[in-house]
Amino acid sequence: MAKNASFWFKLVFLAALLVTGCSSNGSSEKAAPREQSNQTATTAAATTQDNTATAVAYPKTIKHLAGETVIPQKPLKIATPYIAFVDYLAVLDEYPIAAQGVATIQRNFPVLSKRLENKDIADLGMEVDLEKLLAMAPDVIIAANDMTDQYESLSRIAPTVILPQAGDWRETLEQIAQVIGKEDKAKSVLADFDRKSAEYKEKLAFRSQESVMFVMYNEKDTFTTWNDGRFDPFYVGLGLKRVDGNQAQGQLSIESLAALNPNHLFVINNWQTPIAGGVKAALKDNKVWNSLNAVKNNHVYELKDPSLPGPMALAKIQGIEDIMQAMGQ
Repeated sequence: MAKNASFWFKLVFLAALLVTGCSSNGSSEKAAPREQSNQTATTAAATTQDNTATAVAYPKTIKHLAGETVIPQKPLKIATPYIAFVDYLAVLDEYPIAAQGVATIQRNFPVLSKRLENKDIADLGMEVDLEKLLAMAPDVIIAANDMTDQYESLSRIAPTVILPQAGDWRETLEQIAQVIGKEDKAKSVLADFDRKSAEYKEKLAFRSQESVMFVMYNEKDTFTTWNDGRFDPFYVGLGLKRVDGNQAQGQLSIESLAALNPNHLFVINNWQTPIAGGVKAALKDNKVWNSLNAVKNNHVYELKDPSLPGPMALAKIQGIEDIMQAMGQ
């Protein structure tokens, strides 16, 4: 699993094993003029209280994969030499001063890229430039366990925390939030995700007996599929039905896909080998493809962002939105 995760994130956010509204929507109502002064005072008091609570929380000791690290104060300059952690930071409304693969994100991952618009983030490259990282003088470094052997070098630059490349997305979000002092934000994000999942599950109940499958289209009419639990937030959280008898993991021929014959098929964009015009256009004259129930009933949904198979927070948050929009009609 670790090897597969490394392949996915290094080549597809380093490759194959990623919405807006990741937290509860605030009220759009404006306070009446006579209430505004009281509301402002209350907000100011709450902000002061929050700042005090944050100040008390530091210094803090973070246990992680390489040991323990003391974070002396709330970090303002965060760096991450691991591309996937940019996703988690964006969900927490926090943006690093330096990160791996910023240009890769901007070219290939539209949902996260939109979050990064107008953010000044130094690109450390896909092969992380440690000299450039040093020059950015971060307060903290949040790295993945593919850099465990460089932990000492990173720690000489700034306090460093090593987290799993592909851990449970909820746990990773909470771990990163603990490092940067945004535990309440993480709790709010997860609570909002659970609330929406329950709401969407109820709305999609009329689809509960219709099978759903997620694949990525490759060259030569083959597909990549997964059966390792990464889509559980959708199958379980939204009450989607898995394809009967599907034990597939890895490469799948178009004939094998036709034998599984899902009622709904989500085709994830393969940014490494993009298919001109998309899978529907590429296979429109293929008899096997046209025999699928999903094709005949116009239940094939092409997802432009390739992040869905990844375990990142934004991938899951955007995923339930995309699935609801596709299947809720």
